[in-house]
Amino acid sequence: MIVRIMGRGQWVLEPEHLIELNELDRQLEDAVEKGDQEALAASLRALSEGVRRLGVEVPDDVIAESDLVLPDTDASVEEVRELLDSTSEYYGIFPDADGELAEGDQESTVL
Repeated sequence: MIVRIMGRGQWVLEPEHLIELNELDRQLEDAVEKGDQEALAASLRALSEGVRRLGVEVPDDVIAESDLVLPDTDASVEEVRELLDSTSEYYGIFPDADGELAEGDQESTVL
């Protein structure tokens, strides 16, 4: 899975990384549900840090389509709510760890 962090670049994540990120994603959903901008910003920072820590950065000279885009940490509750509404196949921004991701995704392994 390739994740773009707005303004930062792209990272390749393996399916097992989603287990940790799913918990952070749930915190983000809770913040949006409560309309808590401060908690949302903290959740977005934690998700961004998690992606960068767990993933492998895609080199700048490689053009790859992102599987999902993580909003910038200054995104509003309403902006993230709209994003969550548009990702109905997921339970949050990230798909569940036991979802339809296949290890060895050809595009991700090439990078």
